[in-house]
Amino acid sequence: MMKMKIEKIEKGDTVMADLRFAKDETQELASPVPGRYARVMFDQKMIPGAQCSMGIMRFEPEVEAQAHFHDTEVEVYFGLQGEGEVTIDGQPYRFGPGVAVYVPPKSLHQTRNVGDGVLEFACFFAPAVSLDFMREWAK
Repeated sequence: MMKMKIEKIEKGDTVMADLRFAKDETQELASPVPGRYARVMFDQKMIPGAQCSMGIMRFEPEVEAQAHFHDTEVEVYFGLQGEGEVTIDGQPYRFGPGVAVYVPPKSLHQTRNVGDGVLEFACFFAPAVSLDFMREWAK
């Protein structure tokens, strides 16, 4: 795998980081919510100074996440498989393969699988957030 030099914004140090991330090369982590899984694709821990972070979520049928919000980060969902719905400040938005949903900062949102099969989607955060909460699921 090719590595590139990345400048750490906060310290000005040069580090080597991988810039290619493959879903099938990352560990799927089971969350405390039964039937919900995540893969950490990248964040600032993996790419120092990264301006966004990415994970891939998988929800079994009828699974829903707890409603929450992010103080300063935008979250964007991009459907990969199945049929989902994210409710943002009381307004439901359906999504599936090839459909993106933009969640503004400070917006209360909750995601659920509304289909009969598995829901899988990529989630992007900007500015980057630590995805350590997902890594903790493996412990």
